[in-house]
Amino acid sequence: MKKIPIFSFVIFVVLNISVIVFFNINNDTFGETFINQIKVADSNNTLSELSDEELVSVGVAICESSSDWVDDNISLEIIQSVVSKSGVIISIEDRIIPILRFQSSYELCPEYVERLESLFIEK
Repeated sequence: MKKIPIFSFVIFVVLNISVIVFFNINNDTFGETFINQIKVADSNNTLSELSDEELVSVGVAICESSSDWVDDNISLEIIQSVVSKSGVIISIEDRIIPILRFQSSYELCPEYVERLESLFIEK
């Protein structure tokens, strides 16, 4: 049985470490997917005044308000209020509100997804 030369072993180790480092560096930062999805969905540029950090903060505040979502309409009103607190005046009919509800729940606070789902389950 032949022994693996030390040089080949060192190259193998270096390549493995490089791959691990590469994948760790390219990970999304918290909220990056949320920001990208909201920017694509915000065709009216309703939230264009907000920086990325502010947008993530609004999304987290929306998640945190999910305990007060009794039904679909109440949730939209609460989200409108949360967004308005950030300085953006938004109409309850703006299509970005339900998108914010969905994206914030799934992308930022997946532990609250059941609260979102409970809005649409018929009792």
